[in-house]
Amino acid sequence: MSAIDLPPGLGLVGSPLGTFRSPRRARVLAWSSLIVVVGLGAITWVAVIRHPWRYHASTQFVLPIAFGALSVLGLAVRSARISVTRDGVRWGWRSFGFHQSAAKITVAHVYADGVTLEAKRGSWWFISARDWDRFDVLVRYVRRSELPTRDHDGKAPLRARLQSYGRFLDWLLRLSVIGAAGVLIWAS
Repeated sequence: MSAIDLPPGLGLVGSPLGTFRSPRRARVLAWSSLIVVVGLGAITWVAVIRHPWRYHASTQFVLPIAFGALSVLGLAVRSARISVTRDGVRWGWRSFGFHQSAAKITVAHVYADGVTLEAKRGSWWFISARDWDRFDVLVRYVRRSELPTRDHDGKAPLRARLQSYGRFLDWLLRLSVIGAAGVLIWAS
């Protein structure tokens, strides 16, 4: 039996104060989009295989794959979690993720619609309230992690809100379903 004692911040992320998921409606949308796009794509392929010599058969065969890839991307992003630890903030999955260490964070700007982590070097990271369940608890854990925070009244500035992917991703998933249905109608 052996034990390893490492100081905090030496590569091992500490135990999270809180872990947060995407809102349930966003996860349901991602799963629904994937299931519908795969189903419509399979039906489209059957229609294309019946008449493989049509002029646009190759396009009709490839487009369901593209829409499926967008749905898989949406599901992957929506299944990621964000964890707040005393060592910083981590976004990702169990085996792969991105970590903003507390040593690199100058200040956490807290707005009504999100938190912006200002880094000493590099880009700032905006965590949108719309993209995460229990956002008020997330803000509480950011304060509890002993990161320097600065409260601001109102919404985050536009340059920070542009980093929020939630609405764009939801529309991308909806358009994937509409596109897959359109290709099916086209192929029929």
